[in-house]
Amino acid sequence: MKKISLLLIALMASLGLFAQQQTLAFFSFNALDSAPNTQNLIMADGGLMSDATLYLNGTNGSSEWVSTELNSFFGSPMNLYGDAVSGRDLALRNPSANNKSMVFKLSTTGFQGVIITYAYRRSGTGFNSCEWSYSTDGVNFTTVETKTYTASISPHQLETVDMSGVTALNEQAVVYIKMTVNGCTSSSGNNRIDNVQFNALPGGDDVYAPYIMNVTATDSNMVAVVFNEELDNATATNVANYTFDNSSTASVVTVSANVVNVMVTPAFPNGIPFNMFIQNVEDLNGNVMAPDTFTLTYGIPEEFMCADIATLRSKLDYTDNNSGSIQDTVEYKLTGSVIVTATAAHNNQKMLQDETGAILVYDQNNVLGSLEVGDEISGIYCKLTNYWGFLELVPTRPYEHLVGYFQEVDPLVITLSQLNDNSFMIEHQAEVIELDNVTITSSGNFAKLNRYDLLQNGVTAPALYPYFQDVDYLTLPIPTGVEQTILGVNFATSKIGSSNFDYRYYIVPRFVSDMSAMTSVPDYGKMQISVYPNPTVDVVRWNNCDATSAEIYDINGKKVAEQSVQNDNMVSLRGLSTGSYFLRLLNDNEVVGTAKIVKR
Repeated sequence: MKKISLLLIALMASLGLFAQQQTLAFFSFNALDSAPNTQNLIMADGGLMSDATLYLNGTNGSSEWVSTELNSFFGSPMNLYGDAVSGRDLALRNPSANNKSMVFKLSTTGFQGVIITYAYRRSGTGFNSCEWSYSTDGVNFTTVETKTYTASISPHQLETVDMSGVTALNEQAVVYIKMTVNGCTSSSGNNRIDNVQFNALPGGDDVYAPYIMNVTATDSNMVAVVFNEELDNATATNVANYTFDNSSTASVVTVSANVVNVMVTPAFPNGIPFNMFIQNVEDLNGNVMAPDTFTLTYGIPEEFMCADIATLRSKLDYTDNNSGSIQDTVEYKLTGSVIVTATAAHNNQKMLQDETGAILVYDQNNVLGSLEVGDEISGIYCKLTNYWGFLELVPTRPYEHLVGYFQEVDPLVITLSQLNDNSFMIEHQAEVIELDNVTITSSGNFAKLNRYDLLQNGVTAPALYPYFQDVDYLTLPIPTGVEQTILGVNFATSKIGSSNFDYRYYIVPRFVSDMSAMTSVPDYGKMQISVYPNPTVDVVRWNNCDATSAEIYDINGKKVAEQSVQNDNMVSLRGLSTGSYFLRLLNDNEVVGTAKIVKR
């Protein structure tokens, strides 16, 4: 966006309009008090619109911020307006404020082409993303840009949010500009914003040349070019206006309003940067863009392609780390199919596994979206982190393909002695494991992040660990002294958090049905049949299985429905909530088929 802002300034200067850009509202935050008395309603102290206001009080589309989520520190000399001096800034903090929003309300009457500038600073555990959106009614907001930060920022740096292409903001009596933050990981984590300026150009006839807001290689033979305004069709679709410095040539160009899609032949070479040159495109009023150049890359280099998890795991050493988090800056692509074996709400963590190994997914920004155990996906772009000896996959883009549902992996059957073996467990990190004929000797109720003692063939260890903090067996009574089979994922690391050095290798049950002593769910590993449609919203059917009755269980093993089966081989899920269920088909009380189903 900095490039775009500089381009806009150059265009304005070339048109003699630089002096016409004016500041509608300026927020210095110099009058703010430190916590716990930091204000959540802040008036602008500069600019043409004297009643411009920042809301953090739950009104005008904002969230209600409390005293533990706001503070004020010494401000920045960057981006000052008029005779303002550096004073204080506004600090947003605390994980409790994740997904909260603040809203600026102002008028653009007589003006067009809004551009926001501000000074910004971030601590290492502060919010790692901020989303900017706009509204004209204070209710329905449209996202313009999301900024992401992977490292701390100190001192303040200049940020720009270019909304000049949003014509809905032009000449409005009232507009609402929202910033939503997310990704704070500690109560001391904070992001500071200072000297916010809302700048715009005088309204009236459009005499401003169009400019490019974003260029992206969306496919191996396609580039999307987003302009700030609607374009003239003839010039926007002229293939001669789009050239490249590699072997690719524009073949077909289409335009929809302000978005141009350029198809090229031959395809872009994978992972190799190239330049794209764009010129002579006009807006609807005949204003011609200034020529521009963009450096693009499609995909990633071949050496960063990983066909399976084992190859991906080999890219970063994770076997010995007692110093915290070590991050790899390289973006990899896991091309092969992998199966989701565990999910957790905390930081959107997941476990993925294929035939070669498994890996923990740390998806704090929910890049992969909603996934369930048994989903099979492929085409995952990611970076790697060694977190205290646990290798983590951090997604960087949405996955490309949903391959299937209800896929299973065979657990690695191990002994408690092997669970005590550092080298063995690290070798099988994050895999689904199974302990047979094991007894839990701890008593009481399950609690998150507590360790529980196991006994198997005379070997004992505090090896059962509810690491996932939203599992369904938390608070339930521990089945003490009952010999059983326990399934789970292997949590093997050189350190967990900042403590627990005395024991670092655990089996982590994913749900109550992973412990055979706690569930009455039948064995669904046998006589599995295919049902359709699956997922479903109403009914499921099957072929090649004669049944007289059907039973439906929830994931905890509780029977939630039972019904007779007619000649149509169909069972209804009406009345059941959305979620995962187990279907058991019987013929005169003999089990003849089982299946896992999802109701949407």
